[in-house]
Amino acid sequence: MTNLALILKKMGKCVSGSDLAEEFITDYLLRDNAISQSIGFEPFNLPRDTDLVIYSAAHLGVNNPQVIEAKRRGLKVMSQAEAIEHLMKNFKNKIAVCGSHGKTTTASLLIYCLIKLNSSPSYIVGAPNFGDYPGGDYRQSDYFVVEADEYAVNPPLDKRPKFHLLQPNFIIATNIDFDHPDVYEDLNQTKQAFAEFFKKVVRINKPCLFACSDDQNLMDVLRTIPRDHYQTFGLGNEVDLKINNPVNDENHSSFNLVYRGKDLGRFELSIFGHQNISNAAGVILCLINLGFNIEEIRKVTSGFGGAKRRFEMVAKIGNSYLFDDYAHHPKEIETTIRAARARFKNKRLIIIFQPHTFSRTKSLLNDFAKSLSLADLSLIMPIFASARENAADFKISAFDIEKEALNSRVKAIATTDSLIDKLSGYLRSGDIIFTMGAGDVYKLKDDIIKILKIAEKQ
Repeated sequence: MTNLALILKKMGKCVSGSDLAEEFITDYLLRDNAISQSIGFEPFNLPRDTDLVIYSAAHLGVNNPQVIEAKRRGLKVMSQAEAIEHLMKNFKNKIAVCGSHGKTTTASLLIYCLIKLNSSPSYIVGAPNFGDYPGGDYRQSDYFVVEADEYAVNPPLDKRPKFHLLQPNFIIATNIDFDHPDVYEDLNQTKQAFAEFFKKVVRINKPCLFACSDDQNLMDVLRTIPRDHYQTFGLGNEVDLKINNPVNDENHSSFNLVYRGKDLGRFELSIFGHQNISNAAGVILCLINLGFNIEEIRKVTSGFGGAKRRFEMVAKIGNSYLFDDYAHHPKEIETTIRAARARFKNKRLIIIFQPHTFSRTKSLLNDFAKSLSLADLSLIMPIFASARENAADFKISAFDIEKEALNSRVKAIATTDSLIDKLSGYLRSGDIIFTMGAGDVYKLKDDIIKILKIAEKQ
């Protein structure tokens, strides 16, 4: 919503909003762009000269007091997804990046490359920033890039997937997984939602869909799409863009690409892990089909440093590192841990994980236990509830993950003070630490840095 506000402000609109009083990671963007916000959702805080009200699924959605007041006044009301689609209509090349995991990094990399290739895209992604660029911007060009979200418009009242309201003419798809139990009944229903989204582009131009062949769920869905409408990228042999010889070390990632039998040479990235190599391959495949020169593409991909809260290096204290990552699904946790293992061989890996939503924790309990067991130590904070959930409706806690894990590497922590005490007695020089989750776990960074500084002196 902040990035959408940035776009509207850049278009010359008068923009204001409402939110809770707590601190958010996007607050600085609102301050820097002089976008005012009122605290709470009292109807009288809705400005008298308002023309349009845009709502998200949080804070009661269409039942938010200010949305109700807007309708009472006869004002235009739109969901977040409807507003984004309204913006996209103004652009020739509308590129949607979707997937249960990795879409923010992939979309940000694509936008970064288009900027460096002098194509000045307009865009909106689900992160405050990537490098020096904000998560939303408006420029008058041929390109609009959107991170296409499979979450619902306004559950439980409106369970339409948000990306179904978009009308792109190109799609990059990273993977499909069961991630939103409050919206989808199971994996099959999730697959059906993606299949319907993909069919939006199959009659527009060829090829128009670029998909990762290494994800079996995604490949299952592609069987419903005419083969000449999509191209694939991945490690397998039966792909359009094949990844060869991927290498990760502490400084960078590198890999070779072969496009339909033609060797494109070696590429380098400043981000890490096999998943990011795959994400980059998807971006490069899309850029090739948009007509960009491969040598120019090679020059720009290496400069991308990642998106905010995606394997983000927060601090390096002596031989120790502190990272922050948005991973909130077991598959994302596993992917981040494996990327860290590949980058930092033979070092202890400590995860401080904050589960996000009671429904996800309950539905994926066993998978959380397995993925968190891959670290040397995983400390689990209390569950961070969604604004759409009532904690009283669930009988689940972080201690259930610990019980499910059945090993000493996974420990639930009742309070922040207990967490800091545990880290103070455990961390030592050379450790790799991650704060991880979609809540506010990143706010622990100052306390952790203090502990690391003490550990380096011992």
